[in-house]
Amino acid sequence: MEATQEKSEGARSLFESLGEVGHQVEQDVFIWSQGLAFHYSNLLEALSGIDQGTKDKLLQDIWTNVAEKAPAAIKEKVGLAEPIDAGKMGETLSQILSDAEHEAIKGSGKDVNESILNWVRLFALLDFNIYTKLEHHIGTKDGYPMYMGLWEKFALAELDEVKKVVGISGPDDVDMDKIGELSKLYWETIACPYKVTQHSADIHEAEIQACPYWDNMKELLGEDVGRSMTLKCEAAVSTNYYEAILKAMGVFNKYSFTMDKFICCGDDVCRVRFEKRK
Repeated sequence: MEATQEKSEGARSLFESLGEVGHQVEQDVFIWSQGLAFHYSNLLEALSGIDQGTKDKLLQDIWTNVAEKAPAAIKEKVGLAEPIDAGKMGETLSQILSDAEHEAIKGSGKDVNESILNWVRLFALLDFNIYTKLEHHIGTKDGYPMYMGLWEKFALAELDEVKKVVGISGPDDVDMDKIGELSKLYWETIACPYKVTQHSADIHEAEIQACPYWDNMKELLGEDVGRSMTLKCEAAVSTNYYEAILKAMGVFNKYSFTMDKFICCGDDVCRVRFEKRK
């Protein structure tokens, strides 16, 4: 890792967290690169009902603002250079989503370490601008549910695979042990170390010890700017994420979920809690 990365809070957060959860950079680079492409694809689909003029302005605004803070190496590989062309960005990300060998995935830096860091940073910038530009161009009433829906699609996209890993074939297989395993797997997929603080047949509670996504957003945008977005949306979006999973597994009537601490909103940890309904 280059010296500038070693001094970076966002880089330290990412690589220390990857080490703690036992993940390899060479594999997790796909989570962030193809995950970003998936996020943007879902945004384009969500915007299909918006008038073309507003949609064009919104997408151009997103990428113009992303380009201001994005690392130079990844801007070069994904074509995010002046003049900004949102249409071409969409084409490039579509290629990345469908092609695990795309040169931009592991080539957006001098090595794979720099590439994954740059993808995490680009993801944080894109996600921040998706929310803020939806709010600006179409308003909170319409934009907020759309943004929440983007993350719900993330929640459900890999659910079938996660269920296989933890041994869930149907609602009758779900208990608090399985829910705890599933929750840990989801969080550690995005390099967030997971510490169980309470577990029984009725309750599963855990703390997320670090969040590379937030640490890199904060580093790029500043804490106040980053929180201008997270304070407005993070709580409901995150809670809905896991509620959507419980609903999709057919157990929402048996188990509830909430979060009451958020690193990106000023807490020292994120805290998740599943509880068996009485």
